[in-house]
Amino acid sequence: MNARTPILLLAALVLALGACTRNAHPELLAEVDAMLHRADSLRQLVDTIDLAAYDRMDSVFRGQRSALEELLKDTLAKEQAVPIGNYYRAMDRSLGRVRKQTTDLRTELERSRTQLTDLRHDIARDRLPEGPRTTYLQQERLMLDQLEKGVTTVLRSAGTCQREWQAQHRAIAELLAPPDPVP
Repeated sequence: MNARTPILLLAALVLALGACTRNAHPELLAEVDAMLHRADSLRQLVDTIDLAAYDRMDSVFRGQRSALEELLKDTLAKEQAVPIGNYYRAMDRSLGRVRKQTTDLRTELERSRTQLTDLRHDIARDRLPEGPRTTYLQQERLMLDQLEKGVTTVLRSAGTCQREWQAQHRAIAELLAPPDPVP
């Protein structure tokens, strides 16, 4: 027996033990992989939101806000009041939601992805007893459900802002523009 034989036997033993525990729970690993895919898909959806465009909308709306509030206090014809009110509501509520929650969602999705990756690693190495493993899987499922609801809400709000901006922005800007000076 040469000097390298014990090292080779030890390496073979380590590889064999690693192979035995590597896929200890294939069904759970598949579930975590599906959750990772879901988190990545949600992140891709959130990444479609161009916050710079919404920041520009917000900047314009902040300049219009008080004039719109004064205009809405006036008695307006219904055909004029409804579009102005819809625009105001979209810019006031939906726009704020998009601007605040998009960043929060990105952060939470990244955190969730990190936790899922860690959980996958622990399950693959069979480092978690069944009770905690089940609890962690449930918590991550619930977190992804909440994040999906948040992403849906933000995407709907973003759509509302875009629709109202495209439909009313120019008309509102013209309505609020100072009158031409009389020569």
